Amino acid sequence: MLKSVSTAFAFAVALAFAVIAFNPSLAAAQDLAGAQADIEALLVQYADDPDGLEAAIEEYVTNSEDPEIAAQAIVAVAAGLPANSDLKIALGRGLGAAIAVIALTNPTAATNMQALVAASGDETLVAAVSAGTSDKTASIEQNAGGGDEGAGDEDETPEEPASAT
Repeated sequence: MLKSVSTAFAFAVALAFAVIAFNPSLAAAQDLAGAQADIEALLVQYADDPDGLEAAIEEYVTNSEDPEIAAQAIVAVAAGLPANSDLKIALGRGLGAAIAVIALTNPTAATNMQALVAASGDETLVAAVSAGTSDKTASIEQNAGGGDEGAGDEDETPEEPASAT
């Protein structure tokens, strides 16, 4: 009887520990808090350089282990900025550019990130993300087709008429 009680107790303790140790929402919350701290540090670093902030945000998100968590952090930090702030616009444009890049390899994550921004209800952020996505997509398309410019403009007229042979 004592053995079955102690076994049940040990199992209950192990199960409780497993729930605490492997709680994904706790880990995600810690990841989100860390990402927010990173974004806030970038905000301070580039306080007088919105273009630099935009580039830093794009790089941060595209190189992030979990770009969706990075996007959540950006949305949370942007919520604390005044509407139409140059820094909020830079955060959004950088996130939008990152979304365009991520869409090339992980369209599901890109779609989730766009939905997260839309759900924020922040019109300034939504517009900035849209502009950043559009600009980066245009840049990607131009670079992808950059080697083909003028290829269709070649004159295919033979140097000698066909009747000359």
